[in-house]
Amino acid sequence: MYLQHAFKLSDEAVIARWVENPYYQHFTGETFFQHRPPGDPSSLTRWRKRVGE
Repeated sequence: MYLQHAFKLSDEAVIARWVENPYYQHFTGETFFQHRPPGDPSSLTRWRKRVGE
């Protein structure tokens, strides 16, 4: 959510950038570069609803 808010990205855009940007992956706790997305962009929406404001 921080990366999405800081760069004003949609769910789809933050997932796409996460796949191509090792800095995003390191920031979110990955230890090795991943070539596949961590999940579906719709999972961010469901997670955000559970967290609330």
